[in-house]
Amino acid sequence: MRYLFKLLLSPIILILVFLSLHLLQERKIFNLQNLVRINPIPHTQQLIKEEKYFEAQEYLSYFIDYPYVYENPKSQELLQDIKLVRNSYSYQGKKLLEGIWKGKSDEDIGKTSAIVSDFLLIGDIRDLSIEGAHYYNNKKVDNVILALSSLGVIATVSTFYTAGATAPAKTSISVLKYAKKSNKLPRWLSSKLIKEAKIAKKSFSLDNIKNLLTPIHTLYEKVGLMQTLNLLKKTKNFKELTTIISFTSRFGKKSPTLLNISNNSAIKYIKKMPNSKNKNILYASTYGEDGLKAMSKMGEIKFMRKMKNRAHFIKSGYKGNFNSIFNYLFNKIPSWLLFTVAFLGLFYFMKNFYVLTKRLF
Repeated sequence: MRYLFKLLLSPIILILVFLSLHLLQERKIFNLQNLVRINPIPHTQQLIKEEKYFEAQEYLSYFIDYPYVYENPKSQELLQDIKLVRNSYSYQGKKLLEGIWKGKSDEDIGKTSAIVSDFLLIGDIRDLSIEGAHYYNNKKVDNVILALSSLGVIATVSTFYTAGATAPAKTSISVLKYAKKSNKLPRWLSSKLIKEAKIAKKSFSLDNIKNLLTPIHTLYEKVGLMQTLNLLKKTKNFKELTTIISFTSRFGKKSPTLLNISNNSAIKYIKKMPNSKNKNILYASTYGEDGLKAMSKMGEIKFMRKMKNRAHFIKSGYKGNFNSIFNYLFNKIPSWLLFTVAFLGLFYFMKNFYVLTKRLF
């Protein structure tokens, strides 16, 4: 028995050293121990507390397809509560009026009424009157709203004159006005709109601003109003606006949440993995920015294999799946222990080599 132990000791130590060095090399690329899945429940509850029911449903719905969220009864309960409020007649009526009178709302029906009121010239006249009153009473005038309302009047007249040809431009102007009222219009765009509005008023034409309005309309058609506003707010220049449009073409209405939970880094990491499947990118994003970072460094196939093995082990425990058990255990072993195993193992072989050379020579 003692002889057998000595015979097996060297191969066992060699395997442990190899595995320790292999795992340390992998952790140098990315340490999966740092990955923790996002729990959407606390943030959803906070949004509900703030009565932001639309945002709450969008956020929770992003995660609900994944078993770790779907199988939590609290998630289902929150989703049902949100839908109950949003579908009530009193809530819908309140939001409809909010869109007409305030020109903004966080709900689809309110946003639609705000856009429609602008589209029919009512909103533009209302806002021009408000800013005119501000000027008359020596109050601060919102030059961006003034510029957009002026563009809106031109667009409305042009729409009737051209039999609807400039309707997309009118829609874009209404979206931009909505963004301004919701504090989601970026500074670079505000400055550009004021400048372009002056040119448009002189020529009574939107030709000079079409290149700016077209991407806004494209974005609006792809992801809807609320998502357009959230994405627009993140841009710093016109180039980033065009990049966002390309991004939304790929991920649709999931785009804003994908950017939010990744601290706006999703675009950067996705550029590094142009051929990765969308469903795998979305899966990685449930671990936040670190999940996308890990996938970009490790590669899609390797990352998904390791994360699925890890999830399978946690869910099923010891059921004969050696791969899952192996990955789980080695992800839990601290790096300092792996260094120790590698060092002692190499020391063992160096010592034996030294003894052997002394005997031979």
